[in-house]
Parts: sequence; C-alpha cells; structure tokens
Amino acid sequence: LPEHKTWFFYLARICNHCTYAACLSSCPRASIYKRPEDGIVLLDQSRCRGYQECVKACPYKKVFYNALTGTSEKCIACFPKFEVGLQPQCFVNCIGKIRVMGFISPPWKARSDNPIDFLVHDKQIALPYYPQLGLEPNIYYIPPIHADREYLHQMFGPLVDGAIERYKELA
Repeated sequence: LPEHKTWFFYLARICNHCTYAACLSSCPRASIYKRPEDGIVLLDQSRCRGYQECVKACPYKKVFYNALTGTSEKCIACFPKFEVGLQPQCFVNCIGKIRVMGFISPPWKARSDNPIDFLVHDKQIALPYYPQLGLEPNIYYIPPIHADREYLHQMFGPLVDGAIERYKELA
C-alpha cells in the first residue's frame, strides 16, 4: 500500500493584533488604530472608504473587504467581551478548547502563573506566525509535530525545530 504523507494544520482567521501592524500603517484614512490599553487593532468603519490598502498590506490575510458595505472588516478580538472578563467567541466555540487568551509579559518579567508566559518564555514551544516579517504578531501557535518541516520553518522561523522537540518532551 502507498504511504500517505498528508498533513493538515488549521489556522484560525483571527487577527494577530501585531505590535507593528501593516494594516494600520497602510491605511490612507487612518481608519485602523491600536488601542493603547491592550494593543487590540481595530478598524473604524465610519472612516473607512474601502480603498482596500489594509487588505493588501496584511501578510496574514486577516483583513477583508465587504462589498456590501464598501468597507474593510477584521477581527476585533471580541473586545466588548474581553473588557468584562469574557473570552472571545472563537475561543469559547473552539471544539478542541485549545486556545488561551491572555497577555504576554516581557521575557525579563515572565510570570510562572501566566499560561502564555509558560508556553512562550518558559517552555519556548509557542511561536509567532511569520516572525521574519518584523510585525511582531501577538498570537502564538504551537507548531504541529507531523507537518512538513520546511513549511514550518517558513511559517514559524528558525526556532521551530527546538519548539517541536521541547513539545515532544512534554507529551
């Protein structure tokens, strides 16, 4: 029988709420802004005129153009829920319950009781998506063990091999 070498890796269509958001810097109308209190990147649709520069600029393809409204749209991290201590809807509805919402600390202030700090700083198994772009995405992923390594290097950068090995040790 032939050996099947297929793999599947699902990436949610949520915004990475980048530290240096390409969508924000590309908007000629200043419709996109970053909330100073939590870093959530939002789009003010009343200012948007549908030029779609943000759609072109986002390398993660997380901004969409809505032809019915003539404006761009993007994930808002369910910030109204977040403000009252609730998880975003995509986290609540995640079948595998594999998403964790929280704030990451700088490496020198990492807290052992923070699950994000544990995965990113302590165990170093969660990595940002396309770190080589320099946008500093604020969503982290644990790379899949059985996916093609060349592809994973492209997606997660040179730290992916070590992250996978450390993850295997935990399992």
